[in-house]
Amino acid sequence: MRHLTSIKNILYSTIHRNKKTIEQIADEIGISANSLYRYGLEGESGTEIPLSRLYPLMKATNNYELLKHLAYLSGYVCIRIPRVSMNKKDEIDLIDDYQDATILSVKLLKEFFKNPNQDTFNNAKDSLAKVMEYCASNTKYVEKKITGQLEMEL
Repeated sequence: MRHLTSIKNILYSTIHRNKKTIEQIADEIGISANSLYRYGLEGESGTEIPLSRLYPLMKATNNYELLKHLAYLSGYVCIRIPRVSMNKKDEIDLIDDYQDATILSVKLLKEFFKNPNQDTFNNAKDSLAKVMEYCASNTKYVEKKITGQLEMEL
């Protein structure tokens, strides 16, 4: 659960539980491996990471859990906005996909309220997140369409 996790734990996980080595990550963000290692130490022995290093760290590790956690602590929801491009799928299909996701989400939410347990909670939470992703994607799509900036994929 996101609210039970500390920033230090997420930072540790971002640095140490990654496909890249500490040396690779440090090289990508332009600091010494020793400094990066100390940023990720749990407890009082670690050093504070400067704010200017957080985004490069998240980008280098492709781990944005810290951003999501900070948003959650602030009362916000952080979702990735998918890349929008026009492919063979037409606009009616975009609307249908959004509608299907919304209907499924309402169904799973009802199931959760009828039988609140971990499984129904996870199903409802995941489906609600999917609706938010569709919402963000569609918002970006209509913004690009109104300005005439759609990218075409074949």
